[in-house]
Amino acid sequence: MDVETAAQELQHVLLESTEDFLSDVNEVAVAFSGGVDSSVITVLAKLCHVEVHPIFVGLEKRKETALAQRAAKALGVPLHQSNYSVADVKEVLPRALWLIEEPNPVNASISVPLFWVAHQSAKLGFRVLLSGQGADELFGGYRRYLGDYSAYGSVGLQRKLYEDFASSYESNFQRDNKLCAFHKIELRMPFTDWKTVNLALSLPAEVKILSAKDRLRKRVLRKAARKLGVPKFIAEAPKKAIQYTSGVNQAMKKIAKQEGLTLREYIEKLFWESIG
Repeated sequence: MDVETAAQELQHVLLESTEDFLSDVNEVAVAFSGGVDSSVITVLAKLCHVEVHPIFVGLEKRKETALAQRAAKALGVPLHQSNYSVADVKEVLPRALWLIEEPNPVNASISVPLFWVAHQSAKLGFRVLLSGQGADELFGGYRRYLGDYSAYGSVGLQRKLYEDFASSYESNFQRDNKLCAFHKIELRMPFTDWKTVNLALSLPAEVKILSAKDRLRKRVLRKAARKLGVPKFIAEAPKKAIQYTSGVNQAMKKIAKQEGLTLREYIEKLFWESIG
């Protein structure tokens, strides 16, 4: 299957999956970054005739804020934007660590912005939050997959994508559900629907990553995004993880340095204090 054919099929399956996920709601919040994953989710929800409210969080004076604003305007949805400070990161981090139940620096840096998104969703009165979780594992979004492609070829890459998605419930989904459940928000992830997963894992790796030097990756999803009407500047934007777009990762390192600790030492110290 070539990229064009795969994207056409993916477009239809994603819409079916999203319709199933939204069959019982009239309005929904979306964890929004302005990137391809959250923009696809936003467009799909609109096509399901649901009132869509993207929520963007980040530290003050981040350039990513303007990018999210531009993306939301292009998609025709009202952006709910909340800006935070380094002090806010320091305040919420112990609670986030208590919720995710592990002293992992990467998961901690992801948990803080998602905690804020869930908090804002609840504050605005929404009960369901959509997330693009699963897309990177299904379609090869992470930069590390280029190393897998180079070392093991397309067959080895395909196996790695399968293994990563199969372990996503333990590594990602449980974490995110805990953070949302604390705010009485139900997290729904359309990319994890069986029909979408079944199609995505059956596609050859070559329609996801063109080569070991593919800067963009997720080619078939980007092509499907364009077919759904996502503007080119969004569909072809490089991958940026939430801990970096929000500025939280940088803020955590700054706080740890002020404490005279490495980031890992600081996170472990906070974690044990939070559960003590």
